[in-house]
Amino acid sequence: MSDSSAPRRVETDASVRFRLPIYEGPLDLLLHLLKRAELDPHDVTASVITEQYLAWLELLDQLNLDVAGEYLVMAATLLLIKSFAMLPHPELADTEEAEELKRDLVERLLEYQRYREAADKLASRAILGRDVFTTPGEPVPVDENARQFTATIFDLVEAMGAVLKRVADKTPRGIVLRDIPVAECIPRIMSALDGVSRIEFTALFDDASDRSIVIATFMALLELIRRREVRAFQEARFGPIYLERATAPSADAPA
Repeated sequence: MSDSSAPRRVETDASVRFRLPIYEGPLDLLLHLLKRAELDPHDVTASVITEQYLAWLELLDQLNLDVAGEYLVMAATLLLIKSFAMLPHPELADTEEAEELKRDLVERLLEYQRYREAADKLASRAILGRDVFTTPGEPVPVDENARQFTATIFDLVEAMGAVLKRVADKTPRGIVLRDIPVAECIPRIMSALDGVSRIEFTALFDDASDRSIVIATFMALLELIRRREVRAFQEARFGPIYLERATAPSADAPA
């Protein structure tokens, strides 16, 4: 997704691509898929993970989203390891190369997982200047957001996959996709959030009748999340995604 302030459009031309802001990398995606499948990092080369990883990249292509080359490098690594596992390789050097690739990937995942867990623990600690001190006997305020999980880009893209499938199932064949300015979708999203505490992610697309509107709305939502004007969260990990207006828009958000 581009950071340009110029209005962007979703067009029928397949050459029109949007750069996805990379807040997470391929290791984050692999950890996401492993957690969803309830697998251990040592199982990263399981066929189901490779298939889901490739399906995720294919979904990005359907959304006209580009990702960094490191995602493609990881896909090639997974496919190479899978090929060694599925096809006979009588040469010892080939077998050793496959095992070394797998060991290296597992070690990187385990190290990165430890890093992420440590970062999450640090982020959850109360900052001294923001601590709330109560008098004896006074109930401690309950933070409603404490039980919420911030929806990642992976959660959002997967949710979009379900929306796209639903739209495709009811879209007549031969329909001509329209040229939709992404900027026009932003007011509609903000209007949907007016007067309510939150809405479910899928509610944004209840009236969507074609792929162009769905993609343009999704691009607009990513832009609002990037600008911290909208927050996407889940009440249970991998559960439904909810949207709400952010309490404090980012300082660098356009006026």
